[in-house]
Amino acid sequence: MKATGIVFLVIGILSTIGGIMGTVAGGPPNLAGLTFVVLGAFLISRANKKKEAAEKKKEWDNNSTEND
Repeated sequence: MKATGIVFLVIGILSTIGGIMGTVAGGPPNLAGLTFVVLGAFLISRANKKKEAAEKKKEWDNNSTEND
C-alpha cells in the first residue's frame, strides 16, 4: 500500500506541475493532480499507521508472554 501511495504521490505532483504550467501558458486552471497527491498521502499515512499498530501488537504479545 505504501508503494502505491508513493506512485500516486509522484503522479499527482507531476500532474499538478503540468496543470500549473498550462495555466501559466493561458489555459484553463487544471489542478486535478491534487486529487492524486491527497490520495497518495493518505495511503502512505495509512500504511505507516498499520505498521505502527502491528509493532505495538507484537511488543504487547512479547511482554505478555514474558510475564507468564
